[in-house]
Formats: sequence, structure tokens, C-alpha cells
Amino acid sequence: MSSVTRGARPWPLVVTAALAAGTLTGCTFGDNRAVPITVLVPAADPALVAAATEMVDLIGYRGLEVRAVDDPVTALDGGAGLRIAVGGGRTCVECYRLDGVLGDPEAWVVDGGGLLGAQYGLAHALENLGFRFRHPFATYVPAVPRFDPGAQASLYQIHTPAVRVRGFQLHTLHPIEAYDAFWEPGEANLAAARRILDWTIKNRGNYVQWVGLDDINDPARHAPWQAHTRAILDAAHARGLRIGVNIQLYGQSNLQRAFDLWDGDDSGETVAEALAGRLPLITDGLPFDVYDLSFGEFFGAEPARFIADVNATAAALRQHAPAAEMHGLIHVGATHRVEYEGEDLLYYMLVKHADPAIVPDVHTVMFYDLYEDAGGAYHHDDFDEHRAYLLERMRDRKPAVYLPETAYWVAFDVSVPLALPLYVRTRWYDLDRLRADPAAMGGPLDGHILFSTGWEWGYWLHDYTALRASFETPGDYQTLIRDAYGEDLAPAVDLVSDLIELEHRTLLANRLVAYLAGRDGAIDIGRNLDIVSQPDRITFADLAELDGVERARFITNVLIPLDDLANRLDDLDARAAALALPDGRWTRELRDGLAITALRARFAATAYQLAVEIVDRNVDAYAARRAQLEDVLHRARAVVARRHGDLHHPDRDRLTRRGANVTFYPYGYLFMADGLCYWERELRQLEVMAELGTPTIPDCLF
Repeated sequence: MSSVTRGARPWPLVVTAALAAGTLTGCTFGDNRAVPITVLVPAADPALVAAATEMVDLIGYRGLEVRAVDDPVTALDGGAGLRIAVGGGRTCVECYRLDGVLGDPEAWVVDGGGLLGAQYGLAHALENLGFRFRHPFATYVPAVPRFDPGAQASLYQIHTPAVRVRGFQLHTLHPIEAYDAFWEPGEANLAAARRILDWTIKNRGNYVQWVGLDDINDPARHAPWQAHTRAILDAAHARGLRIGVNIQLYGQSNLQRAFDLWDGDDSGETVAEALAGRLPLITDGLPFDVYDLSFGEFFGAEPARFIADVNATAAALRQHAPAAEMHGLIHVGATHRVEYEGEDLLYYMLVKHADPAIVPDVHTVMFYDLYEDAGGAYHHDDFDEHRAYLLERMRDRKPAVYLPETAYWVAFDVSVPLALPLYVRTRWYDLDRLRADPAAMGGPLDGHILFSTGWEWGYWLHDYTALRASFETPGDYQTLIRDAYGEDLAPAVDLVSDLIELEHRTLLANRLVAYLAGRDGAIDIGRNLDIVSQPDRITFADLAELDGVERARFITNVLIPLDDLANRLDDLDARAAALALPDGRWTRELRDGLAITALRARFAATAYQLAVEIVDRNVDAYAARRAQLEDVLHRARAVVARRHGDLHHPDRDRLTRRGANVTFYPYGYLFMADGLCYWERELRQLEVMAELGTPTIPDCLF
């Protein structure tokens, strides 16, 4: 229903009319009535009226309506029910303040800094009533919306963003929820994109970017895509968001299907010719605020050529999109180094020698942070060089973006599947350390953009907490979880915190994540070429090559800790089952995540125990150990079936099944998880190792 009315009708008339029409549903209040909540906004501010209306409509709670009035604060007087007066008159940028009304505990005033500040304040006021904007496609609606006395601390203070640019890079190179919403034309997909934009604002973001794909080189694809994209841009700008698109420079480094600007010398085009032909595809009629240039992975150009080509791209962009910013991605890859002007540096750091107007986006991967061990990811033991460059930019008060990941997806986390709320800790830890790092000399972090790759299996929590931490960074990450979990999941805060600390000690510090993560065929091929992305591990085949001393060391350093991890996760799983939590999808998702992670750790420990027994030719133990492995796999299948039948996203099959799309992957991002492909692959590898025939080993890639 439309939730905007004009004027100041008394609440009883509004409620009576709605009940007569049968439009008030949802939470109960008194005699099966929804709790009425009125949001009052100034009629003289049509942008705020429209923004507040969309915020409210997308919650899906029918007792909530927006009313455009001449003076929202005055209209509070004499009203009934829960009322929120919203204005955007503060002079500070994107700030807001929440005030109570003397003698009226059911009325609040939101004083926002501009359009976004007003929306942030409205979202916060609704959160004080118990709503939680956890997932783009699912809002938590409290049983009875009411003012939380514990939220008094949020009143009478100005909430100001700690980081200027806060938002997402939705990694639409992968078949995630955002791929359809932002890349495939269609009314339903446009509606989904608007939901994601709205969710970003509700969680205090001001920027959204996604990754371009190369199908738009086809004119038949380009025209509808352009119209779809323009509609998204218009919707975003109307809400106050800035929007960017990520594109690649070199086709030779384009290992997936990104939109790139030049196919290389063999294409027969010069860089200038390629730019003239391709830039208009993503600039004409499309007022993006940012064009973010990437350079692929593992392969690159000679340094002087790289800098010249980047500068040529910057110059061309100024012609085609003079109002837009250009960013350059500082990727990772410890062995991908170059010599330039006497300096040995990471290849991607060449960006700092290019056009000074280019804003660097400093990237890290997986759940690793800028300060701790990096596990060998992309051959990095740490990301010290990335941290040093970011701190240098902060010190010099030059704009720079930190671009960490909240999921890696490919064979590492949600596609296994694993629940890794460790991401919450490391994303908070980066922000907490950067703001206090003496090397920054008090300079602020200008941008914090999250590389986002899917929201199911509780991964919404990573984006929710990291985005909010860039607006206001608390003194501990538990505060962020407590806020996200609200009233229904509050009993689980300590449990999840204990899980995070366990994952930090074992998976990050002790590098055991390599044994819980999956490995697909491409990872194994890449290893032979010394191309490493996710942390490497001793494989079953490696184990057979170890001598007795090395095998004993493996048992001490890996196998025994893996078994201990599995035991500790079993304990946490049992605690989760015993918690007094309400029945519902949020509870089921939490418990399923813990269960599958415990089972994955048990599967890994059992599989490697079996591998050791095969190497030792302990035939008597093989059958029993194999039976244990099959039992764990059987239980894991039940958990996955339960979870994938209960997703937040409305189209389960789109995420879990094969299906057409223009990414590199012909399926949804939960497809490998749905079939437990990485688990099955390891089981088949053990069968080959035990010489039990020649089973087909799935590559878990296609």
C-alpha cells in the first residue's frame, strides 16, 4: 500500500480506515491490531518525503506510514501511538540527532544533516523500536514495536560519520544476489536493486559500486542494460547515494568476464582507440560518480607501459565523464613485484606513480586484516605494504579507500559452506587500529568500501557490522553484534563472540582455515604454477610424500589441533542448541551455521586421520574411519538441505542451482555448497589414494 498521506488526521481515524480495508497486518497490538507508527516529514521537502516513503514501504510492516505535513514537530502534539518527526535541517554532513519529547514517551524527533542524515536518523529511530535491517531481503520486525529503554544512550547526541565514504563494492563478477539486481535488466531486478540501495542507507552507507561485465559489448545487450542502469542511478541519486562502477583496463589480465577497456597489442587496436570505442558504453547517459579501474590478477604490463595506460584512461575519462572520480585498485599478490625508479614494489602499487588525481582503493582479501597474519593468501604473510601506503595517504590528508572483503566465496567460505563471523572481528579491528595508528598522525580514513559477495548463511552480519562500524566505530566488536542481534538473538551474542575468538586463534593465527576451506581444480592447477590465492595446505597427496619426521610434525601441528577445533566447535554447537531463542529463520540460520562449521571441522580432521592411516597402510582402521566420514557427510547434507530450504532471498533456485548468467560461473553462488562439492571431492581423492578404483573427482569449478 502507499504509506504517504498528507495532513494531520488523528490516529484513530487512520487506524479505523486501515482496519476496515484489511491493510493492517503483521505484529499484534492489543486486540490483534498492528502497532501504529507514524513518520511525519515536511511536505516542503519532496525528496525527503519520497525517501522516507521508500524506507518505510520496504520494511513491509503495515502499521507504519509516512505522512507529509507542514510542520512535523508541531504535528506530534496531541497525536496518539508511536510518532517520529523527521527533518533534514542540520548543517553537519550526514549527521543526525535523536531527541525525545518532554512528557510524551511515544514521540521522537529526528534532526538530520541533509537527506542522508535524515534517513539515517529515521532508521535509528525505528531500530529503537526493535526493527533490525539485517538482510536486504529480510527485515526483522519485532513482535510488538516499542521504545527500547536501553536506547536512551542514543538520544540527545549528534551521530557523525567517522569515515566520509562508506559502502559496498557488490562483486557482480560472481553469481551473487546483487548480480541479477544490478546487472540483469527487468522490473523485478530493479526492485531488488532498490532494496539493496535502501538497505545500504538504513545501515548508514552512502556509496554503492558494482563490477561491470563484458556482455555489454554486444549492442543487443547494451541497450536494455543501459536503461536498467540509468534507472538504478536515478533511484540512488534521489536517495542521496553516490554510485560507482568497477571496470578493468587489460583484457590480458581479465581472468573472469569483467568489462575491460583494451584487449592488448594483438587486438589490432591502440589503447587510445580502445578507450574511444569502449568508454562511451559506460559513460554516455550514465552519470556514475566513480569509475574504479582494476588490473586483473597475476598478470600485468611493463611498469612504464602500465603508468602510461592508466594516465591515458584518466585523461579519456575526464573527457567522457568530467564530473566523475577515477579510482585505481591496489590488489594483492606478494610475488607480483616490479622495479620502478629504483624502488621494488608490488605491481599494483604502480598506481601511486600515475595521475595524482586517481584515488587508490587499497584491497585486502578474505577475513585477513591489515595488521595480523595473512595466512599465505596470495603469498602474503601479512599486508604490511598495503597498510603502510594507506597510512601514508591518511597522514598526508589525501583521499584513499580501504577495500577489505566480507566474504571471499570461491572455495573459501560460504560456498563450502562455513560460518565465519571472524569477518566481524577483523573488519572492526582494521578500523579500530587505523584510527589510532600513530603513523597516520591523526589523519582520517577517507573511504571504507566493502567487497561484498553474498548474504546467506549469516554473511549479512559481516556487511551489517562492518558498514556500521565505518559510521561509528565502537570500542569492541561485540557491541556491533549486540546491535545486529537486537532482542530476538540477544542470548546468542556471547556464543558468537566465543566462536569468533576461537576462529581467530585457530583459523587465522594458527592457519587452520586452509584445512576447512575447499579446493577446486583451478586451485590445484594454479599451485603447480606457483599461483596461490587462498592459503595453501598440505594436501592428501603431499602427505604421502612426507617422511616419518615430517608426518609426525604434521600430526602435531595440524591434525591434533584440527581435532581439538572440531571438539570445541561441537561444544559451541551444543550451546547454540540449548539457547533460549525464538523459533524463526534468524535462529535457524544461526544454529545451522554453527552446525555446518562444526561438521566441516570434524570432516577435515577425520579425512586427514584417514589419509594418515592410508599412508601408514593401516587397513584395519580404514573401514571404520571411512564410515565416520560418511556419517559426517550425511549429517552435513541434512543441515544444508534445511538451510537452503529456508533462505532469506525469495528465489532459492537462483542461488543454489545451475542457471544462465553472464558471469564465469554457470550457477548461483550457493551451488557448490548445495551439493557439498568440496567435501565430495576430498572423499573421492581419498578413495583414489586408498586404491579403491578410479572414481571421478569433481573439479568443483564448473
